[in-house]
Order: sequence, then structure tokens, then C-alpha cells
Amino acid sequence: MNVKNIFFAFLSIFLLNSCNYDNEESLYGSSECDTNFVSFETDIYSIISSHCTMCHGSPSPSAGLALETYAQIYQSATEPYNGIIDRISRPEGDPLMMPGSYRIPQCQIDKIVAWVEQGALNN
Repeated sequence: MNVKNIFFAFLSIFLLNSCNYDNEESLYGSSECDTNFVSFETDIYSIISSHCTMCHGSPSPSAGLALETYAQIYQSATEPYNGIIDRISRPEGDPLMMPGSYRIPQCQIDKIVAWVEQGALNN
């Protein structure tokens, strides 16, 4: 066998084995979104800090809406005139959608909605 054939055989075996985990569930686990009990500390704060505080943080929050502390987030989520749930739930491309450049994953939106519906507690 020459080197070319050995290399081709090795490459074929490598490529066939690398396709073993090519479905989303195998790679990322179940796509089920658990909203039975949503915690501010473990669920909501990480979503807000990842997607919102870049614009709604110190030193000058966009539109005067600061989302850095529990009190600020609670007020924004529970007072209808602030409309945080309305803004994050809008379809991609809607000029009023937040964040403006992309839509956050539906599971994260569902967790924020569930947190508000569960009383928006700081737990």
C-alpha cells in the first residue's frame, strides 16, 4: 500500500467518526425549556446581563432604562408602561424589538415571562 492510500483510508475513517454527533440534541442536550420555577438569581439575571446591560447599564443607560439591579429589572418587567416583555417578544426585524440587532432565544423569553407571572421574586 502506498502512502496516498493509507492517508485516504485514515481520512475516511476520521470523517465517518466525526459525524457521530451531528444532531442538535446530541450536541446540546434536550431543547426543553423548564419554566416551572424560574429564579432571578439562576435564570433571569444571567439573561439580562448577557443581552441587556450592554445598552441598559452604567454609566448612561439607553432610553434612561437601567437594568443592572434586581429593583430596576423588577420595575421594568412588572410595570406595563415599560414593556420589557413586549419589546423582547417582538418578531425579528421589528424596529421596537430589543435587543435591536437580534432576537433572544425563545426559551429565555419564556423564562422572563414565567418569572413575571410567578411574581418576579428575588430568589
